[in-house]
Amino acid sequence: MPPVPFYISLLIYIITAIICCSAIAAINYAAGKLNFSVSKKKYYIIAALVLTVGWLIITSFAALDGMFLDFTSTPPKMLMILVPAILIVIYISSSESINLLLTVIPTAWLVYIQSFRVLMELFLWLMFLQNVIPVQMTFEGLNYDILVGLSAPLVGYYALTVKKWPRIVAVLWNFAGLLLVTNITLISILSTPSPIRQFPGEPANTMVAYFPFIWIPAIIVPFAFLMHVLSLKQLLRYKDI
Repeated sequence: MPPVPFYISLLIYIITAIICCSAIAAINYAAGKLNFSVSKKKYYIIAALVLTVGWLIITSFAALDGMFLDFTSTPPKMLMILVPAILIVIYISSSESINLLLTVIPTAWLVYIQSFRVLMELFLWLMFLQNVIPVQMTFEGLNYDILVGLSAPLVGYYALTVKKWPRIVAVLWNFAGLLLVTNITLISILSTPSPIRQFPGEPANTMVAYFPFIWIPAIIVPFAFLMHVLSLKQLLRYKDI
């Protein structure tokens, strides 16, 4: 992979920090609303930190060691990232502890946070300009995920904060967001130099095998999926929030 200016890599650090801080802030807020004891609140926060930071460290060292550079292996080594990330999303979204927190977290929050995807799309576009990733992974190609990031403040405010739009708008928006993040995920996978590659144009997508870009499949994309799933769960199950 060609060298990347630090200001572009910095966007990944910023996005990851936004994700971690927003998760801790939401847990802290919900724990206060639910009148958790100090020890119980610390347990929730420490558990979230250990899970997140631990996963970031593990994936970082694996990428720095070059573990994911072989895209021709069978099964793909990237499954070592994707499978645990999927399992973590499933675990968190089905957790009774998280269900409890969802009863007090404002519904708009889980929509507003998706604004981080504007930064993610800016990062991808800059990487394309550096000839690191192919055009189909950007909004100039087949990636329309920026629409989710741009619309998140509008949907969060008008549908869930001032409630001038019907609640169904936020529900449909979440389903659309899931489709769009799935779209770019598949495009990214099919752009790697692997046996299943479907986009033959260069450059191939090898970026995700390197640090800190390994955090994209390890935490950034799973977080986008998770926020949509939790938002839908909250909107459909807790209609009085």
